Amino acid sequence: MVTRPHFAHPAPTSSESAGPQTRGAIDMLDISQAFLNHGEPLPVLDHVNLSAGPGSFVSLVGPSGSGKSTLLRLAAGLDRPLTGRVYVDGRRVRRPDPSRGLVFQDPTLLPWLTVGQNIGLGPQVQGSADDPEQRRRVDEMIDLVGLQEFRDALPSELSGGMAQRTSLARALVTRPEILLLDEPLGKLDALTRSSLQTEIARLWEHQGFTALMVTHDVEEALLLSDRVVVFSPRPARVLEDVAVDLPRPRTQDDPRFRELRRHILELLA
Repeated sequence: MVTRPHFAHPAPTSSESAGPQTRGAIDMLDISQAFLNHGEPLPVLDHVNLSAGPGSFVSLVGPSGSGKSTLLRLAAGLDRPLTGRVYVDGRRVRRPDPSRGLVFQDPTLLPWLTVGQNIGLGPQVQGSADDPEQRRRVDEMIDLVGLQEFRDALPSELSGGMAQRTSLARALVTRPEILLLDEPLGKLDALTRSSLQTEIARLWEHQGFTALMVTHDVEEALLLSDRVVVFSPRPARVLEDVAVDLPRPRTQDDPRFRELRRHILELLA
């Protein structure tokens, strides 16, 4: 089934406070963005509307350079749009916030810190590293990503998959309502990538966060997502919002899976 997204225009109060029923909801309304290229504006996003409901998993696919990662940066509060507004839980996004975790293609671990110390970096920055509950959370995340035996290892002693597990745990230790994933598995070998796809699905089901993921892998998007949003070349606009109406866990042998893959690839072509 191919559906159009429903865009709920938030109506913030004067304090722009969010209601408890919408935790983890993302609304990106009429977003345009451009960057300077040799002194000339380079349009990247062209009046994009995108929404993700609380607890949903939405993947963004499209040509390289079409602005998908730019959308994640806007959702994270790292950049401001040229036009349009970004809301999370009815609040205008103006800056980064611990409620929105961000995982990059590269793990970006601090090389002088151990696995446990890297995972505990968020609580430390927030000044709560000595809180017993936060220490318990770090221990829990190490267990969840299966790195108990590597707690005291340095990043140089980890495989690519273990480093990315550490990065995921670091993003999740503060209990974010939203996890923004910028091609988190793009540089891994096929076997490790498959293993971490399963890991991300398990963490999403266990933690209940809203996930917004950029990927160039259509199969990966279909394996993990409730919806796959397909973008045009730059300046990007939404070509189609595809509902992934498949039961979990999923297999690429499912005829419906193959039908959706073929449809998305035709859009990208």
